[in-house]
Amino acid sequence: MTDETRSFVRERAADLCEYCKIHQRYYPDSTFHIEHIVAKQHDGSDSQDNLALAYHFCNGKKGPNLSGMDPDTGELTRWFHPRNDSWHEHFRLDTNGEVVGFTAIGRTTASVLGMNSRIRVQIRREIFRLQEG
Repeated sequence: MTDETRSFVRERAADLCEYCKIHQRYYPDSTFHIEHIVAKQHDGSDSQDNLALAYHFCNGKKGPNLSGMDPDTGELTRWFHPRNDSWHEHFRLDTNGEVVGFTAIGRTTASVLGMNSRIRVQIRREIFRLQEG
């Protein structure tokens, strides 16, 4: 992957994780990953349409997977696809720091990526506090 491609992906995402929407500026010591939405092992390409900027926790949880179990229904559900889906159609950021998935895709993605782990909710609350100050 070229430096030009990496720069393009970062700029397109405005330095926000395309899954949980945490900004890179809050992690100056840890560079967010340029990740393959569809992993190479599933015939994903290096094209810009298959690349997303991901917070290292999101990328680590996602791995090469494309789907998971909806925590409400137990149904196998595809995950959020940053190039094909609108974030606001599947998620909202609650004032308590939680990412709320309100569709099967949103619930499944938030659950499997651990978007609402205790530490990640605390991080978002701290971000809210800093933005207010």
